[in-house]
Order: sequence, then C-alpha cells, then structure tokens
Amino acid sequence: MQWKKRLMCGRIAVDETGMAMTRGDDETPEVLDQVARGLGEAREFEPDVAEQPAGLPGRRGDREASPGAAPIDDAGVLDCGTSRRGGFTHVLWLDRGATPEGLAHSLELSPLVARVEWEGTELLHVEAPGASHGDLLAEARRLARS
Repeated sequence: MQWKKRLMCGRIAVDETGMAMTRGDDETPEVLDQVARGLGEAREFEPDVAEQPAGLPGRRGDREASPGAAPIDDAGVLDCGTSRRGGFTHVLWLDRGATPEGLAHSLELSPLVARVEWEGTELLHVEAPGASHGDLLAEARRLARS
C-alpha cells in the first residue's frame, strides 16, 4: 500500500484518512491496545462525568418528583393504521384491558364500517372504505367511551 502521509506507532500505521492499519500482513488482536498506548496517558481521554442526582425526575419514590404528563384519554384505542390483511382498509391497535368487550360489534354498526375482524388480542382489522384514519380513530374512541 502506498500512503502519501502516514504516522507510525509501533506496528501501527495511520494513513491520511485516520484509518489504522497494521504493518505487514498480520492483523493481531492487540491492535487496539497498541493504538491506545500510542495515544498517551489515559487521563487525557477520560469522559467528563458530572454528578447526577440520586433519583430520576417523575419517578415514584423521588422526593422531588416533577408532575407527570396528563394521562391521555384514548379510551383504550391506541392508534389506527393501514391494514395489510386482504379486504380490510384499516387496523386499530387496542388495549384490550381498557376497551369494552363489545367495541368490535359497536364498530360494525357504525355507518363508517363495513366489517371487522380480530387478529390476536390487540389488532382489530376494519373495512371502512372512504374513512380517513383520523375519522375512524375518533369514531372508535367515541364508541369505546359510550
């Protein structure tokens, strides 16, 4: 290999791009150790670590806990996306512990929805042609609250 400039440090050569290479064909696992020794005293490279408070803000048990964010009233309907299941246009991501059991049936009765089908316990695929994600999400949350 030809380099315009190189810095030699023991068996390590550093080219102008800063890439470290060993001299010769042998690459040894000690390369990083050799580079570190060639850089000098370790204290020059220690990170500046400031003292951190004992507790994290907003955590239980912290005497100086900051007030947390207001809870989101999503009625257990977490999000709405595009379904990958054939014949469905949307998929609702639900917290089954927070949504009423009859939500799927209530959605089927909605004028926005043609049909629904569960996938597992959290995903409800919905055929709602012409409905936007926002409109369907708002409708599902409204029905979950009622």
